[in-house]
Amino acid sequence: METSKAVVVKKFGNYDVLSVEQFEQPALDGRIEVKVEYGGVNFADLYTRQGLMYQKKLPFVLGMECVGTITAVGVESTDLQVGQRVICYDYHCGMYRDVLRVTPDKIYPLPDYITFEQGAAIFVNYLTAYFSIIELGNLKQNQTVLVISCGGGVGWAATQLSKNIDGVTVVGTTSPEKYPEVQKNGVDKTLTLNSDFEKNLAQMCPGGFDLILSTYAGPLYGFLETQLKPLGRIVLIGANNLIQNENKLSVLTFLKGWWTTKNVRLEDLIVYNRVAAGLHLGTLIDKDPERVRDALNKIFEMVKEQKLRVKIHEVLPMERVVEATKLLAQRKNVGKVLISMRTEK
Repeated sequence: METSKAVVVKKFGNYDVLSVEQFEQPALDGRIEVKVEYGGVNFADLYTRQGLMYQKKLPFVLGMECVGTITAVGVESTDLQVGQRVICYDYHCGMYRDVLRVTPDKIYPLPDYITFEQGAAIFVNYLTAYFSIIELGNLKQNQTVLVISCGGGVGWAATQLSKNIDGVTVVGTTSPEKYPEVQKNGVDKTLTLNSDFEKNLAQMCPGGFDLILSTYAGPLYGFLETQLKPLGRIVLIGANNLIQNENKLSVLTFLKGWWTTKNVRLEDLIVYNRVAAGLHLGTLIDKDPERVRDALNKIFEMVKEQKLRVKIHEVLPMERVVEATKLLAQRKNVGKVLISMRTEK
């Protein structure tokens, strides 16, 4: 039996359920083998480890995205070649391993001008931001956008994409210690999600917003919807506020947040001329993979032209995966957190 070193989940639960060990490899037949350099850490990894997404069969390998170099091809007809640099993505996980075997549809060629570190930070964050801001959000010149968690990976990307549109004003939420960095990234006005948030937001932007990008579910979502201008749009891309205290997180907590967000009043959308949308990158790829590949190529070109500046918060070795995921859960990161699949020395 062939194996590779991987981040393995054997049971659902807290951080201590994660282990780094040898895990069975699928056969090469029908797959592409990739020597992995880095994996990108996402909030979905926390949900998945807790058993709140997809209810995967145990045990399994964690991780949705990684980058590396093709080392073997087990497919007869493909443009992919040994030695080619690639991004790999699968929202059903399996990416956090030092040698990966996946089907060709999970692979995206990485241009030479994009580094491995940049590639590991681009796929989930920048594609999520692109479809939220440009496609669903339809952000136009001289409009105002509110980005919840503007210091995180998606928020960082969303800010940059927004500022590539002339005259756009970006308002962002983050903790005070992150204000200087997010302002350098293009955020025009900053505030914190605290007990005075609703009052402060109304005072800061009394006219409301053309677009709101929210990673928060539950009651906050309902308030944010009321801050939309006529014909304003709100795009929900997650429920990160449910990850506050690992010891208190439960399926009941998760469902409560989901339920209060689920009950969007259709009457309010009609009467106040609002648009409410959601985005799931993985299922979008399932339904329209070419659209996603086209968007990814646009993002690559914007990086090449220095219109987008990928920020890596920290790179941690595979053996410190718990620490890497805690950075997201505790909101300590500014930009992307990566896991290195190279052997720790």
